[in-house]
Amino acid sequence: MFPRTAFAPLLTVLALGLWLPAPASAKFVSPMDVAKDPALVNIFSKLKKAGSPADSKPQFEALLKIVAEGGTPEQIFTLGYLHQYGIGTPVSTEKALAAYQKAADAGNMGAKNNLGLLMIASGTDAAKGVAMVETAANAGDSASQCTLGQLYLDGLPALGLTKDQAKARAWFEKSAAKGDADAAWSIAAMLANKPQATAAEVQEAIPWLEKAVKAENLPALVNYGLRLATGAGLDADPTRGISMLQTAVAKGSPQAVMAMAGLYETGGGVKKDFKKAFEMYEKAANAGDSTAYNKLGYLSENGMGVEKDEVKAAGYYKKGAEADIGACLYNYAVFNDDGRGGLKKDPAEAFRLHYKGAMTGFTPCQLALATRYREGVGVSADPQAALAWYQRAMQKGDLRGALNVAAILENGTSGIVDNKTAAGIYLKAAAGGSAQAMASLAAMMEDGRGVQGDFKQIYLFYTVGTTAAVKGAGERLKQFKSRLSAAQLKEAEEFTAQHQSNPKAVVPVLDKTAAATAPAPAPAVAAPGAPPPAPAASPPAKPGTGKPGTKTGSRPSSR
Repeated sequence: MFPRTAFAPLLTVLALGLWLPAPASAKFVSPMDVAKDPALVNIFSKLKKAGSPADSKPQFEALLKIVAEGGTPEQIFTLGYLHQYGIGTPVSTEKALAAYQKAADAGNMGAKNNLGLLMIASGTDAAKGVAMVETAANAGDSASQCTLGQLYLDGLPALGLTKDQAKARAWFEKSAAKGDADAAWSIAAMLANKPQATAAEVQEAIPWLEKAVKAENLPALVNYGLRLATGAGLDADPTRGISMLQTAVAKGSPQAVMAMAGLYETGGGVKKDFKKAFEMYEKAANAGDSTAYNKLGYLSENGMGVEKDEVKAAGYYKKGAEADIGACLYNYAVFNDDGRGGLKKDPAEAFRLHYKGAMTGFTPCQLALATRYREGVGVSADPQAALAWYQRAMQKGDLRGALNVAAILENGTSGIVDNKTAAGIYLKAAAGGSAQAMASLAAMMEDGRGVQGDFKQIYLFYTVGTTAAVKGAGERLKQFKSRLSAAQLKEAEEFTAQHQSNPKAVVPVLDKTAAATAPAPAPAVAAPGAPPPAPAASPPAKPGTGKPGTKTGSRPSSR
């Protein structure tokens, strides 16, 4: 099973949920937030009290009558919004587009923004939609400026709109200057709402975050509250941080509910309380946050805060899997594979779930599929498919994927030996501190395959691998040591003593002509129905890559 250490809830800002996804700032403007017309204000006040679609119908009909008698652009824009979201009437993209177009032609900026986005989202005329948003943004509409910033942040390659963080930030800044809280939050998120954010980026983000908080942007409020509770980028103030999170919970923020649950689970800023954590995750799940199902499954599986119950755990994982939550797909696959939680052993279903998870981009599932194809367990061995899935994981920055790609290319199990690319991958991983990569690199240096190194580096890297218990490294070190002269051995030992505490400092500089990544992945076609991968075993690379399996260790518990 996939090691829990990478996903378990720890006392870190990552596990606490600090790195919340940025909101979709390419947003549809709600007329409820900008309406000034007395008739609309009256309609909205009644809509807010509606308890069902039937209760909303009279207000929709009232607006329809007003528009039919010659409505204002603002009223027509509102009619389009109600059609789009099915408020008091069945959802109709066609009618929404027509109403937005009419209001946009009359100069309503909110309608222009929504019309452009709906054209993009519905595929009606995406290129025209982007142009519509850009026109409104250039005219100074803050919502459209924020939307355009998000479009540049995400990119629309099919329309020739490439990802451009500089342009995205420029548009966000224009929107934020007009008081748009979502734009200010988006800038903060661009800078610091990511695991690899530097201390400087976090500090640059704080003023933008505070600006969004003052405007009561809920994601910003949650993020700031977490930072105060944990002391991430701010002086720790758990009392104030928890208060802000509770305010966001009261305002209906599902992110705040998940954040509070995470704090109770880890004891960050509050006393650790698994029971309260479970209750908060349950609240989040009931509110529609499917990511909470994995936490509910994990706590139920392990008897944390609730009675241990694998049947209930399986039920939670299943619900999350049905919502395409990667960790739930993985964990439910393991339950099916092992026949746990009241399930019969069903390797075909386990494979289907892993495949689905892999296609959603969940790295552990991609690694599981690669292992199946590499080992030929329950499915015909297909080294090319294995390589493709390992490459996908590697391209997302996964070290295990990278090391396995290098091992396959080094040993030629996919039909092609590519020592240069393999060495490039090992060099990059070794420079990042990977003992496994260093041991494999030493073997390539010793054999003169793809990379050059002197006997002192080889000795050091084998020693690092041996100390880290990398499979095969100790035997290779013993054999290499026997071939050194007394003078060489003394020199190698002195070199190792000097650099063993920081071996990555003496990793050779990657040759600019060497490929640092593997070739583009070949198509990987995995037919549902094959069993899951075998238990972790030593990979063919020498001295070993420590490839992932599904039968050892623990599984993802968060995300």
